[in-house]
Amino acid sequence: MTALQETRLFEDLIEVLSSFPEGINEHAMLKALDEKGTISLEADTFSDNVKLFRTHFLLYNALYQLRDTLWQTGKGHLEITAVRLNLLPYHPGAAALQEHDHMRDYYLDLDMLEKTTHQDIESALNSFWKRLHEESVFSGGGLKAKAFKTLGLQEGVSTKEIKLSYRRLAMLHHPDRGGDAEKLQAINEAMEVLRPLLK
Repeated sequence: MTALQETRLFEDLIEVLSSFPEGINEHAMLKALDEKGTISLEADTFSDNVKLFRTHFLLYNALYQLRDTLWQTGKGHLEITAVRLNLLPYHPGAAALQEHDHMRDYYLDLDMLEKTTHQDIESALNSFWKRLHEESVFSGGGLKAKAFKTLGLQEGVSTKEIKLSYRRLAMLHHPDRGGDAEKLQAINEAMEVLRPLLK
């Protein structure tokens, strides 16, 4: 992945993203790029934590660069979340409305890739799995249950009700309307978790 030409990588990222108008997760993105020959995944990439972290970091570095390029040229908006990557139409002013993105700073700093040790990776993974386990045990069903709760819904509601609740809460809590950016982020993350149910 490190030996790629940036231009080809951007073109291939856009091609894959365009093939999934509902968005794509990171694993599927990596598999698609591997099939295209854009990157070369080793047999143990997904089982070796260090290789997986490096591959993840370099992919997100490229995604944030691509998002900046799309904004600067007015050719689109790349939505980057922990669970989904989605290429959307360009809307003038959308980039200016974004809150400061600490994740962008992290992934665009290649020094972070070199500074992150094997122990840091193991610690982050352990923390992630612990959080996921606690959510499963203590919030009655894990991420999906938490997402429904964030949107003020019960499991089993229609896709129409999910979309309506999301839109209402997103408008209510949008910073441009005097809302809370953190609350809006939680609402967006909840929607990402529930998005597969909308198909």
